[in-house]
Amino acid sequence: MMTGDAAGRPVGDDMFARIMRGLGPWLPDGPDAVPVAIAVSGGADSLALALLARRWRQAVVGLVVDHGLRAESAAEAAQTVRRLARMDIPARLLRLEGLSRGSRMAERARHMRYQALVTACRELGAIDLLVGHHAGDQAETVMMRRRAASGPDGLAGMARAVTGNDVRLVRPLLDIAKSDLYATLRHAGMDWVEDPSNADLRTERARARAALARDVGLRDRMLRVVRAAGRRRMRHEEEDALWLARHARFHAGGWVELPARLPCAHIMSALIRTVGGREYVPSRPGVAALCEHPRAATLGGTRLMAYKGGWLLLREEAAMEGQVPAHAGVRWDNRFVLRPSDGGCPLPASLWVGAAGAVAAWWPRDRARPVMPARALRTLPALHHDGHVVAVPHMGVFAPGLPHGWCFAFVPPVPVTPGGCFGVPAQIPRPV
Repeated sequence: MMTGDAAGRPVGDDMFARIMRGLGPWLPDGPDAVPVAIAVSGGADSLALALLARRWRQAVVGLVVDHGLRAESAAEAAQTVRRLARMDIPARLLRLEGLSRGSRMAERARHMRYQALVTACRELGAIDLLVGHHAGDQAETVMMRRRAASGPDGLAGMARAVTGNDVRLVRPLLDIAKSDLYATLRHAGMDWVEDPSNADLRTERARARAALARDVGLRDRMLRVVRAAGRRRMRHEEEDALWLARHARFHAGGWVELPARLPCAHIMSALIRTVGGREYVPSRPGVAALCEHPRAATLGGTRLMAYKGGWLLLREEAAMEGQVPAHAGVRWDNRFVLRPSDGGCPLPASLWVGAAGAVAAWWPRDRARPVMPARALRTLPALHHDGHVVAVPHMGVFAPGLPHGWCFAFVPPVPVTPGGCFGVPAQIPRPV
């Protein structure tokens, strides 16, 4: 089904290659290379991205998500896989399970979709995921954020690239108009799918899209706002990373030591989000008050306590997740992932993952007690069997006969400073 604005010019291969160079570095290419993943919905944006990416690089793979929310979705997803095959792009079809209609459906669908995409990237070994957001999407996003008074960081819009825990999300098309993507597909003689929900004026994004279509200059004004706000945001994130490197001490157990003078509110908010395993920062007024008058407190699933003349920010025990069955790759408390550290030694059956709890119950009697606060040690992830702690890998504690080749990696949903590229193409700084 081909519709869309007939105006526009096809995106050339040289132009796309220049964009990708600015968003590098990239892994080596070749028939046996690690692929760059592409999220492909079947719409014009993502199919044009797939076409351009395949011309730019040999080692790519398409990831097609079927939300199952419309009767046609399964057939459209299968059709998209076939179209990718005609472009010589191997594809994986990912079906979402358990997504139901109701409140916050779009938000829930987006969250599940990205979870599925990142999981597929991990399975493939892909460390870069390309998505097809374009200049129109960026203008809509900033317009909605201005209406919501989301602040200067929100006006930076969507990042061109942002590093997650193990997958980098890259948006190469943010300077390209949708009309040019339509023209790219028409020039290649390709068809695509139009999602009718994109024109549903009951959604805020569709209303923003309609407003931008009525005012030709509005999109350009929104994109100018993005560029200026993006440069400011990147400068501020660089300053934040420098403060953290100089003053904060992170521990693999999921807590952080801070000086007597706490950082500014937005850094503290990011630290609370990371230590608490949250995806969103806590209420800014509460954090600002805490930074202005530091005191022992709980906030956003974390606890701030006095420690060595400064402060220790750690997980609040009462907010931690309960026990879950132990297996390779299990995620606990939205912060820790259980991984084999030596590639072998299968886990015994009937083990559970949960908080270590009271130190006296698991610390070996023949070893000196650790100098770290017991309140922090109780929040460590541990392996349990029959109601007893049998391993606390962070402390090198393993019950006799239990394989030592397992560890818990601290993998919060969002790093303290995401290291995103906003505003203008550039190489991406490392996250903190």
